[in-house]
Amino acid sequence: MFIRLFFSAVDPSDSDEVRRIFVEDVKPAFEQLGCRSIELLVNVEPNAGGLVEGVVTSRWANREDMEKALRSRTVAESLVRVRQLLRLEPLARTFEVLE
Repeated sequence: MFIRLFFSAVDPSDSDEVRRIFVEDVKPAFEQLGCRSIELLVNVEPNAGGLVEGVVTSRWANREDMEKALRSRTVAESLVRVRQLLRLEPLARTFEVLE
């Protein structure tokens, strides 16, 4: 099992739009392409610059499925809409769950 974490931040005025895009575009796109689960986590306190930080966590059966989905047109198109709202350079990390 692999978990991918995607960190960034948005202006507070864009929070509702990011949530809408996540629910309507990002989540269905990832789930359609083999993602076991995906969640949007939002920090309850603004950071020092007043931005709202968020993390998207996605779970994958294997790294190949994850990489294939991230290269897909469906996921790429959904992420373009989100990236336009980001105010911090996104940081993505992938972790393997050791059992």
